[in-house]
Amino acid sequence: MASIKKKLLLVDDHAIVRAGFRYLLECSQSYEIKEVSSAEEACEIYNDFLPDAVVMDLMMPGMGGLEGVRHLRAKDAGAKILVLSMREDEAFVSRALNAGAKGYITKRSAPDELTKAVIHLIGNKEYISSDIQALRSQSGGRAPENSDEAKLDNLSEREFEVYRLLAEGYTVVDISKMLHLSPKTVSNHRTHIMQKMQAKSIVELTRLAIRKGHIEA
Repeated sequence: MASIKKKLLLVDDHAIVRAGFRYLLECSQSYEIKEVSSAEEACEIYNDFLPDAVVMDLMMPGMGGLEGVRHLRAKDAGAKILVLSMREDEAFVSRALNAGAKGYITKRSAPDELTKAVIHLIGNKEYISSDIQALRSQSGGRAPENSDEAKLDNLSEREFEVYRLLAEGYTVVDISKMLHLSPKTVSNHRTHIMQKMQAKSIVELTRLAIRKGHIEA
């Protein structure tokens, strides 16, 4: 009797990247794989598909991966989400794990890291790629006071996501719809972000986000 295939949900806004992930995964094991191009779509189909693991990019238009992780964990506290991203800085790694991701690997990891990570997550184990582990061990010290890094560290998880969306040019109303918050709440977050970042305008936030690689230029 054939064994039941494990279900994987691939979430990335680039079809060619999803095709590459699918190829790597199907070469190692037989999965039932569903692909979507946004965190919003992942949230919409999650309860119907009920994947055994989710492979999620971070840098996607709209809600984005960080908020996507948070929303999926709100739907299912046992959701097993692997972040697979170009972002290698500690700001994204720690925030993704704090949001509820069970693993984090970079897109420049060796191909077998993806298959290994998925197997770990399905087996209810966490997985951090070797390059990220090395990066985290090197960056143990706290950032100098008043540096960009120290200011970013002072943002809450929610504020960091609002900051990223503001920097991408979304309005308060846009963000309220994406994150399912009231416009007043988003406006309050914006005020706190501007104060914590000591920024006089959204343009300053955008320049910082581009400089730090938090959004794509």
